[in-house]
Amino acid sequence: MKILVVDDNHLLSMILADHLRERGHRVVPAFDGKLALAFCEQTTYDWLVIDLVLPELGGIGVLERLRQQGQTIRVIVITGFPELVEEESPRLEALGVEAVIQKPFSFSDVHDVVERGP
Repeated sequence: MKILVVDDNHLLSMILADHLRERGHRVVPAFDGKLALAFCEQTTYDWLVIDLVLPELGGIGVLERLRQQGQTIRVIVITGFPELVEEESPRLEALGVEAVIQKPFSFSDVHDVVERGP
Protein backbone atom coordinates (compact mmCIF):
# COMPACT_ATOMS: atom_id res chain seq x y z
CA MET A 1 0.00 0.00 0.00
CA LYS A 2 1.08 3.57 -0.60
CA ILE A 3 0.66 5.67 2.54
CA LEU A 4 1.06 9.38 3.25
CA VAL A 5 1.87 10.09 6.92
CA VAL A 6 1.28 13.70 8.02
CA ASP A 7 2.28 15.01 11.44
CA ASP A 8 4.08 18.21 12.41
CA ASN A 9 6.14 16.19 14.88
CA HIS A 10 8.90 15.29 12.42
CA LEU A 11 10.31 12.52 14.59
CA LEU A 12 6.91 10.84 15.00
CA SER A 13 6.18 11.13 11.29
CA MET A 14 9.54 9.63 10.32
CA ILE A 15 9.42 6.78 12.84
CA LEU A 16 5.85 5.85 11.88
CA ALA A 17 6.84 5.98 8.20
CA ASP A 18 9.81 3.69 8.91
CA HIS A 19 7.60 1.27 10.86
CA LEU A 20 5.12 1.03 7.99
CA ARG A 21 7.96 0.68 5.42
CA GLU A 22 9.37 -2.24 7.40
CA ARG A 23 5.99 -3.93 6.95
CA GLY A 24 6.18 -3.64 3.19
CA HIS A 25 4.37 -0.38 2.51
CA ARG A 26 5.56 2.54 0.40
CA VAL A 27 5.41 5.54 2.71
CA VAL A 28 5.92 9.28 2.30
CA PRO A 29 6.16 11.52 5.37
CA ALA A 30 4.89 15.11 5.35
CA PHE A 31 4.94 17.70 8.09
CA ASP A 32 2.07 20.11 7.39
CA GLY A 33 -1.28 20.28 5.64
CA LYS A 34 -0.16 22.25 2.62
CA LEU A 35 2.62 19.77 1.89
CA ALA A 36 0.13 16.92 2.27
CA LEU A 37 -2.15 18.50 -0.34
CA ALA A 38 0.77 19.02 -2.71
CA PHE A 39 1.79 15.37 -2.39
CA CYS A 40 -1.80 14.21 -2.98
CA GLU A 41 -1.99 16.32 -6.14
CA GLN A 42 1.16 14.65 -7.48
CA THR A 43 0.34 11.01 -6.77
CA THR A 44 -2.39 8.71 -5.54
CA TYR A 45 -2.18 7.18 -2.07
CA ASP A 46 -4.14 4.26 -0.65
CA TRP A 47 -4.08 5.68 2.88
CA LEU A 48 -3.65 9.04 4.57
CA VAL A 49 -2.55 8.99 8.22
CA ILE A 50 -2.99 12.57 9.42
CA ASP A 51 -2.88 14.58 12.62
CA LEU A 52 -5.83 16.90 13.25
CA VAL A 53 -3.72 19.82 14.46
CA LEU A 54 -1.15 20.92 11.88
CA PRO A 55 0.50 24.23 10.95
CA GLU A 56 -0.82 26.12 7.92
CA LEU A 57 -3.79 23.81 7.27
CA GLY A 58 -5.24 21.36 9.77
CA GLY A 59 -6.16 17.75 9.14
CA ILE A 60 -9.87 18.46 8.64
CA GLY A 61 -9.07 21.22 6.15
CA VAL A 62 -6.86 18.82 4.20
CA LEU A 63 -9.61 16.18 4.17
CA GLU A 64 -12.24 18.67 3.05
CA ARG A 65 -10.10 19.79 0.13
CA LEU A 66 -9.26 16.24 -0.89
CA ARG A 67 -12.93 15.26 -0.84
CA GLN A 68 -13.85 18.39 -2.85
CA GLN A 69 -11.31 17.23 -5.44
CA GLY A 70 -13.03 13.84 -5.55
CA GLN A 71 -10.21 11.92 -3.88
CA THR A 72 -11.35 8.74 -2.15
CA ILE A 73 -8.19 8.10 -0.14
CA ARG A 74 -8.77 6.07 3.03
CA VAL A 75 -8.06 8.01 6.22
CA ILE A 76 -6.74 7.38 9.70
CA VAL A 77 -6.70 10.39 12.03
CA ILE A 78 -4.12 10.54 14.82
CA THR A 79 -4.48 13.12 17.56
CA GLY A 80 -3.51 14.06 21.06
CA PHE A 81 -6.74 16.01 21.60
CA PRO A 82 -9.65 13.69 22.50
CA GLU A 83 -11.92 16.69 23.14
CA LEU A 84 -11.32 17.86 19.57
CA VAL A 85 -12.25 14.42 18.22
CA GLU A 86 -15.48 14.52 20.21
CA GLU A 87 -16.28 18.01 18.94
CA GLU A 88 -15.42 17.19 15.31
CA SER A 89 -16.80 13.65 15.23
CA PRO A 90 -19.71 14.44 12.87
CA ARG A 91 -17.34 16.14 10.39
CA LEU A 92 -14.83 13.29 10.59
CA GLU A 93 -17.59 10.79 9.87
CA ALA A 94 -18.92 12.89 6.97
CA LEU A 95 -15.39 13.04 5.53
CA GLY A 96 -15.10 9.25 5.60
CA VAL A 97 -12.49 8.87 8.33
CA GLU A 98 -12.13 5.14 8.96
CA ALA A 99 -10.31 5.28 12.29
CA VAL A 100 -9.26 7.76 14.96
CA ILE A 101 -6.23 6.79 17.00
CA GLN A 102 -5.40 8.71 20.17
CA LYS A 103 -1.82 9.73 20.95
CA PRO A 104 0.20 8.22 22.45
CA PHE A 105 -0.33 5.09 20.37
CA SER A 106 1.46 1.97 19.29
CA PHE A 107 2.68 2.05 15.69
CA SER A 108 1.17 -1.38 15.26
CA ASP A 109 -2.27 0.19 15.89
CA VAL A 110 -1.91 2.13 12.63
CA HIS A 111 -0.62 -0.90 10.76
CA ASP A 112 -3.53 -3.01 12.05
CA VAL A 113 -6.08 -0.54 10.63
CA VAL A 114 -4.28 -0.46 7.27
CA GLU A 115 -4.16 -4.25 7.10
CA ARG A 116 -7.74 -4.98 8.08
CA GLY A 117 -8.94 -3.95 4.64
CA PRO A 118 -12.23 -2.40 3.50
